[in-house]
Amino acid sequence: MITTWMRDSLADILRTNRHADCKFIIETAEGSKVFQCHKLIFSCASEVFDRMLYGNYNESSSGEVKLNDVEPKVFEKFREYVYGYDDERLEVYDFDTLVKLAEFGNKYLVESIKEDCVRHLLYRKEMFDTDELLRLFQCAHTLNYSLLIDHVSRDLKNHAKRVLNHSAIYQFSTDVFKSYIEVVESRLSEPERFNLIEMYIKYNDLDGPDTAATDTESEHDTAAIDTESEDEKTDTNGLVATPAIEGKGKMNREYISELLGLIDFCKFTAKDFYEGPGKSSLLTLQQKYENLYKIARSCSHVSAQEELETKLGNSFLSSSCHSYHEMQQSYMSRSSRRGDSMKTDMIYD
Repeated sequence: MITTWMRDSLADILRTNRHADCKFIIETAEGSKVFQCHKLIFSCASEVFDRMLYGNYNESSSGEVKLNDVEPKVFEKFREYVYGYDDERLEVYDFDTLVKLAEFGNKYLVESIKEDCVRHLLYRKEMFDTDELLRLFQCAHTLNYSLLIDHVSRDLKNHAKRVLNHSAIYQFSTDVFKSYIEVVESRLSEPERFNLIEMYIKYNDLDGPDTAATDTESEHDTAAIDTESEDEKTDTNGLVATPAIEGKGKMNREYISELLGLIDFCKFTAKDFYEGPGKSSLLTLQQKYENLYKIARSCSHVSAQEELETKLGNSFLSSSCHSYHEMQQSYMSRSSRRGDSMKTDMIYD
């Protein structure tokens, strides 16, 4: 716990730049901004900065650290934080600043600012709009913060219909989008989830020519690829396709396959399947036939079960009516016999 005197002293050093012995140069497209800092302060804040400033790196000898992954205004607030660790400052920061501070602290292993930002984000969670909630879902995964992931997932699940077509969903990273599809499984129908997947893939251009689903991919294709040059491969148009690009296409195909594996096509009606997956390029013709066959079998099973239940119901009603008729006949027969017996007794009397 930093005392008030110590915090005031550090704030004075920050304000006056007294004894500053290093510079953090924040580079942006518009230019760069220089912040005077102290090696010891940043060394105590993070092991990453400690190695930069006191290890066997250029930053150690030059005293200059260049960063291009943070905005100047965000770094300025980060610098203010590590010169006092006053989390009360965070109370006045907006949503965007808290998220960026948390992500910057996470990247450079400054755990305290990440924890403080997450605490404030959780406290304000109920006030966030849809866009902020979706961005927080991405942030939670970036931080790999399970508590935050659980809280936001619960909210997104409760409002799945409301955020169904929100543009922020299509800006998720691939792993976060996959997680989102799993989160909304019980709240969105399978056709709705499939439509989300198709829109995401198209929005992020993951379904290029090298990732299109075909029925001709086989071991023969792999063998053919192996016979080509290791340095470069040329397509039918004479264009060069590098191994790196082909590798990316393979990764996209695998990712699309993982997403489709989350969809239960048996829950589609034949019409929904025809209008969605049936017209989509994400499934091969063989996959479409197989899924249609499963849907048809599922429908036939349901029809057969309904027919059986109807027959059983009719049989039960028929049996019940027959039993009731027999009981009624038996009762009337017994009543008739009792009446005859009473007449005989009266004659003898």
